[in-house]
Amino acid sequence: MKRLYALPLALCVANANAQLTVTDSLSNLDVATYLEGLNVSILNVTVNCPGSAFGHFSGTSEMQIEGGLVLTSGSADLVAGPVSSFATGYLNEPGDADLEASLGGGMPTWDACVLEFDCIPLGDTLLFNFSFGSEEYQEFVGSSFNDVFAIYLTGPGFPTPTNVAALPDGTPVAINNVNAGLNGTYFVDNEAGAGQNVAYDGFTTNLTVFAVVSPDDIYHFKVAIADVADASFDSGVFLEAFSFRSNDLSTRVPELGSDIRVITSADGITVLAPASAIGTELRVHDTSGRLAMRERITGERSFFGTEGLAQGVYTAVPVGVAGLQPVRFVKE
Repeated sequence: MKRLYALPLALCVANANAQLTVTDSLSNLDVATYLEGLNVSILNVTVNCPGSAFGHFSGTSEMQIEGGLVLTSGSADLVAGPVSSFATGYLNEPGDADLEASLGGGMPTWDACVLEFDCIPLGDTLLFNFSFGSEEYQEFVGSSFNDVFAIYLTGPGFPTPTNVAALPDGTPVAINNVNAGLNGTYFVDNEAGAGQNVAYDGFTTNLTVFAVVSPDDIYHFKVAIADVADASFDSGVFLEAFSFRSNDLSTRVPELGSDIRVITSADGITVLAPASAIGTELRVHDTSGRLAMRERITGERSFFGTEGLAQGVYTAVPVGVAGLQPVRFVKE
């Protein structure tokens, strides 16, 4: 068990003993860019987090996620470091009413960090990847001193906020629900592994939110985390970059490539695009929705090398041009 002591807050961390880098200065455009993956649009981003509680992380670590956004109940800067370090921020800021309601109203929350945004899916399912970690593992498992978090979804089919941060069987992800003794398949005991890159004593595996949605409608997300009962021992929720994606379960398949074409060759792809697309970004995603390549469309005929891509099916997505649809191509 770690001892409780005060640590100074840093503006940005690139710990010499850690492979993670955390930056806590992001614009709303940065946030939207990191969220947006295959067949989705991210709009109306707002971040309401005190101090350095919110940030971007990247690098290899004991976690299965190598980059994305992190919301904490203390300091994002303190996430990077060996497990022997102690991530706790004394912010003494307000909590969140929705999170308190989810606890039954009997416990106060503190130091809430909240990210909200709208999402428009192109397909009829919506997926994204996340992980939850905490300094409260394992010593506070089974107690009332459990930090709380949720990923609320509202929109068509979800008339009231629904927490979609759950295991595949629907169990909400929380310290008392996912730990070494319960649902241990989804838990990583960082202390047992003497972790060198993530300060939290434990965290979940990379989990996937899945929701059936209505194509082209607007859905609202609220991602929130807070301390419960006290304002110490940080917890964090990690959202994998570019993993928000939309697929189709039904026979509805979007029309692809009416205004843009991709010609493949042994060493790259040639993108044929209208003049309206010149200067915009082209994102290439693999079949899991992860970003594989980012390029800038430089003309009506642009060539991009694909030496770094493995064989398989990819989707080229022109970003920010009305009327242009994604195009699938095969790297042989």
